[in-house]
Amino acid sequence: MTIKLYYEDSYMRDFRAQIIGLEFKDGVVQVVLDRTVFYPGGGGQPHDIGVLTGSEWKIRVHSVYLVNDCIVHEGPFEGIPKIGGEVLGRIDWNRRYRLMRMHTASHILGYAVKRIYGLNTGFAGGLLNVSESYDDFNTRISRDDLPMIEDVVNDVVRQNLNHHQVWVNREEANEILLRYGEKLTELHEGIVNVRIMKINNLIAYACGGTHTATTGEVKGVKILKRESKGAGVTRIRYTLLD
Repeated sequence: MTIKLYYEDSYMRDFRAQIIGLEFKDGVVQVVLDRTVFYPGGGGQPHDIGVLTGSEWKIRVHSVYLVNDCIVHEGPFEGIPKIGGEVLGRIDWNRRYRLMRMHTASHILGYAVKRIYGLNTGFAGGLLNVSESYDDFNTRISRDDLPMIEDVVNDVVRQNLNHHQVWVNREEANEILLRYGEKLTELHEGIVNVRIMKINNLIAYACGGTHTATTGEVKGVKILKRESKGAGVTRIRYTLLD
């Protein structure tokens, strides 16, 4: 099992760990550590990239993924890592922090759409990226409403509200989420302890990704355009303002 340090501190950039699993395959190495800061991807957020370094070897991590309770770090290597070896890990912090800001922005956007179109408006998926992201919603969103949605998002950003996690059981999670027009989905099946992210008493949602500690760190959001995806689904594309 890999301890997920990014849940303890999403701002951690460097860490020390030990190799507990190792496999060489097709010119890359797959390494499992006893603990890691590398996020394996999920909830629309891409996995981290970075470097693992030992006393006489280095791995450039270009893929990270979850296998059961273990997080696998994969990439080309120099030198030969060994089971039990000590590791210094370092993520690409600029990329991660940008994705943290994007992920927070995504949830604020979801709040803004619900505020304008109603709490029953469903989230139909999305994808985060460093330069541009999108979210899909189960409602028809007018192009004329985009400036109003953007204003609501940036108002929450300007308030610089606290953004924090709580861990609760499934029953408590459903009770909390219901008050915010959210609910557990099939993605949360089998999860006993649910991670709820809260922005003051304004927004709450179940999510396993990494986020900023305050809404102000997002700095600002620019909605780029809307696209109709059919069956009443609208996609909103957006980016961050620096």
